[in-house]
Amino acid sequence: MSLNSIRDFEELDNFLFENDINLRCKKTGLFLKYSEPVEGVILFLVLEDGSLVELAAHQLEESFEIVPLAINT
Repeated sequence: MSLNSIRDFEELDNFLFENDINLRCKKTGLFLKYSEPVEGVILFLVLEDGSLVELAAHQLEESFEIVPLAINT
């Protein structure tokens, strides 16, 4: 599993659902709460504390790590 192949919101949404995972921000340690559906390669990700992370889809791997839902609290 890799975040490198994700190019937009729809691919991210499908990736999270199909793999039963969540994402954790490497910088803050906070989990992804939801992502905003927008067109294009820029993603708007809302973390569990309500903060917004805006980044290009190709930057996901740099900023987030994959975490199985079983250990997501």
